[in-house]
Amino acid sequence: MRAAKTMETAEIVGVGSELIRGETLDTNTAEVALSLRPYALEVWRTLRVADDPARLAQTARELWPSARLLVFLGGLGPTPDDVTTEAVAAGLGLDLAEDPQMLAQIAARFAQMGREMTAANHKQERKPAAAVWLPNPRGTAPGWWLRSGGRDLVVLPGPPAEWKPMWAELLPRLGLPASGAVRRVVKTHGLGESQIMERVADIWDRGVTSGIYAHPDGVYLSAEGAPAAVDAWIGAVSERLAEYVWGYDGDTLPALLLAWLRKRGATLATMESLTGGLLAGLITGVPGSSQSFLGGMVSYSMGAKARFGVPAETLAAHGAVSAETAAAMAEAARATLDATYGVATTGVAGPDELEGYPVGTVYVGVAGPAGVHSRLYRFPPLGREALRQRSAYAALAYFWSLRE
Repeated sequence: MRAAKTMETAEIVGVGSELIRGETLDTNTAEVALSLRPYALEVWRTLRVADDPARLAQTARELWPSARLLVFLGGLGPTPDDVTTEAVAAGLGLDLAEDPQMLAQIAARFAQMGREMTAANHKQERKPAAAVWLPNPRGTAPGWWLRSGGRDLVVLPGPPAEWKPMWAELLPRLGLPASGAVRRVVKTHGLGESQIMERVADIWDRGVTSGIYAHPDGVYLSAEGAPAAVDAWIGAVSERLAEYVWGYDGDTLPALLLAWLRKRGATLATMESLTGGLLAGLITGVPGSSQSFLGGMVSYSMGAKARFGVPAETLAAHGAVSAETAAAMAEAARATLDATYGVATTGVAGPDELEGYPVGTVYVGVAGPAGVHSRLYRFPPLGREALRQRSAYAALAYFWSLRE
């Protein structure tokens, strides 16, 4: 469902030749667009523009007259290709002014880092005279904000660690119109998009704007609209998908599992083959994970599996890629670190077959007080890294499905 044509628009521009060439993946514009969902602004496109003064000036000149909000991200550094401020100002006919106080702040930041500011950084003290500085709490490149005629122009640095806190502080100050709508997400694992649609097709557009998206940790279903209608839709979809639903909204599998373990005073250990530590990485990415996660082992070779406690007879009889070996790995991880639960992954990441199994064959093992379980997954040949990531999330999802 498209937003009303009379809705005001937001334009979001990622700046950088590396974005155009594909050297850097542009996630900035998508994240700013997502942050604008609570507001009555239509975001019907995002743009990427190279570090070219003329094209950047042209972009600003074309977008500014009709946009309620115009955001540029990137190109505020000290190097010759950082031209966003100069180009945007030129495109809009704005005069730039130097600010010695800002230059002193930049110099102080360099001193704090134990580095000396260079002459090139002097360009970062310039902004349109009518604009307001946006201090950068994590870097040396400040942003700036200009309000004119009830519209807002925002220019932010490109590194996500820098612009995100700046944007979070500024966004409530912009006075953007609230949409009155809410957006919620149901997160699932174990069914493909077509399988899900077969189960929910008759309620899909029931009073909401709905969507379905594949992610590494499963398939997400979203609903946007009036709060009551969204809540009713979420409830109906959850009932239809039942055991395939693992979370909602901002939930993540690692955080849910760790909270569940912590509540029970339980612990977890892992042993990984094809995922090569990605599973442990997802778990330890959650703050406080050390309360429940004891550690993990990467047993990439047959010899390593045996050294970590997988019975030699199991390996000889069933090979590295099997339900029996996955189960034995989970048991060995649990026993080695004296954990309540053990989770293991083994399989074929590619590019070649292994032990006669095609790429995408994955086994997950889970061992705990209630016994040992294993499950086979057959993923399409997604590419080595994508397959490893999918497998790590599959292990978390399988463990979540077995929790008592």
